[in-house]
Amino acid sequence: MMKRFFLSSALCLGFALTGAAQTEFRHISFEEALTAAKAEGKKVFIDFYTSWCGPCKRLAANVFPTKEVGDYMNSNYVCLKLDAEKEGADLAKQFQVSAYPTLIVVDTDGKLLGSFAGYKEGKDFIAAVDALKDPEMNPERVKERYLAGERNGKLVFAYARYLMENNRSYQEGIRQSQQVIDEYFNSLSDSDRLKPENALMFTNYTYEYSNPRLKFMCDNVNAFDESLREDVKKMIAILYRQEAYRYLSGNHLVDEASRSAYDLFKKESAGLGYADDFAGMFRFIEKRAESDDAAYLAYCNENFPSLDDDAQSSLVSGVGEIFNTDTPEQKKAISAFIRKYIGTMSSQGVYMAAMSIYQLEK
Repeated sequence: MMKRFFLSSALCLGFALTGAAQTEFRHISFEEALTAAKAEGKKVFIDFYTSWCGPCKRLAANVFPTKEVGDYMNSNYVCLKLDAEKEGADLAKQFQVSAYPTLIVVDTDGKLLGSFAGYKEGKDFIAAVDALKDPEMNPERVKERYLAGERNGKLVFAYARYLMENNRSYQEGIRQSQQVIDEYFNSLSDSDRLKPENALMFTNYTYEYSNPRLKFMCDNVNAFDESLREDVKKMIAILYRQEAYRYLSGNHLVDEASRSAYDLFKKESAGLGYADDFAGMFRFIEKRAESDDAAYLAYCNENFPSLDDDAQSSLVSGVGEIFNTDTPEQKKAISAFIRKYIGTMSSQGVYMAAMSIYQLEK
């Protein structure tokens, strides 16, 4: 699951950085921010960061400069950015900040409305900040409302996010949140599923090719609101490519049932226009199915450069599942193959290759 999320994340398209639209952080005091917010009919948003915090730097580089986030933040908040160990230390203590980044929203009287910690981007970031404005969307209140039986898209998605962010086990948090989204999807008619307020269950909370929501997207892509169609199409493409990576990073065509499932996937991919994009991966997948370890490793040694960067990353990350690694000789041969190409790979590929080499040579 983690590998799938890593690869999916690598595929997601970023937003163009537009200086004029980026989040405007004002160089004023907290008291001045409260005064400005009252005059402008806004609330105050504070990003508490530290100089050594990696996720803080990612927020600054990848999230706050985007047009989507900037437009939302500038329209709704007077924004401050404070180093929690320097000029913002006293305020961080006042609001009991203990993790970084911590993002908070306060009203014009300086009363804390809500906060969350950690990195989010795009629509997830906006949804998380927006929820802080409304006391009814406070995480604990969201949980209370959901468990009392209330259901609507905004509440369900907020509760799913709550489950992911407040579970000590990442995998269990994902499982529980998916159960919530699955139940909501199954409770809706087709026409309700297509409503814009329910779009996040497709564009943000569908993670796997096997999920029925993907089939619904494929069957109804042109029935979605026009403003959502491109996002739906992007998610369909991400999930199909992710499934191709799954086949590439393992040895899955082992019986009639798995071959039939693969043939169906390949047919669907062609129907969606992905045949050319996936052609190289299909050759590797099918070569693995018809070859022993030695023959397939020889094929990889010769043809690895024909794969794109993400496919290369996927293949090297899965060598423990693709090949039998029971003998020192086989481990050495696989490691030699990875070392042969590691200098030509993308930064993500180098990371995955290094992890695989460590497992093979430790």
